[in-house]
Amino acid sequence: MKFGISPLVVASAIALTAPLAHAGSVTLTLNRTTLANVNDAAGLWQHQGGDIIKGGVKVGQYALHRRVTTAGTTAPLNTAMTTITLFFATTSGNAPQNVTLQGAHDFGPGNFRGSVSAGSNKYTWIQGGDATYTSLAGGALSLVINWNGASQLTLP
Repeated sequence: MKFGISPLVVASAIALTAPLAHAGSVTLTLNRTTLANVNDAAGLWQHQGGDIIKGGVKVGQYALHRRVTTAGTTAPLNTAMTTITLFFATTSGNAPQNVTLQGAHDFGPGNFRGSVSAGSNKYTWIQGGDATYTSLAGGALSLVINWNGASQLTLP
């Protein structure tokens, strides 16, 4: 009697250990209209806000804050805890649909790495998606969000 590994077992093992491929992606430009630094006894808050642009069209606004904690995120890390909330334009009188990202901002190159931590009911499917931004001229940011879901889903 011969025992071997079934092709189904091999295929299942590969599927379980292979990294998930991103099914969808969106690139948004965050055009800064305000930036304020607020020092306090524990470090620095940086508050930023502006418009969200997708394909040349304004689709909403964003609020971003960074927190630098003295002796916790300063040299040699030169980083800040970062939270970004994207508010998407709505025609109703209700609060806008939104997505919140959390991660770290590196003050050296001006880049961000994090993930989607929350989404309003229309965007719950994007939670856990990867998020990065790079700095552009004039204080703008190029934000890219990747997700593991249906590729036809998109923001907004």
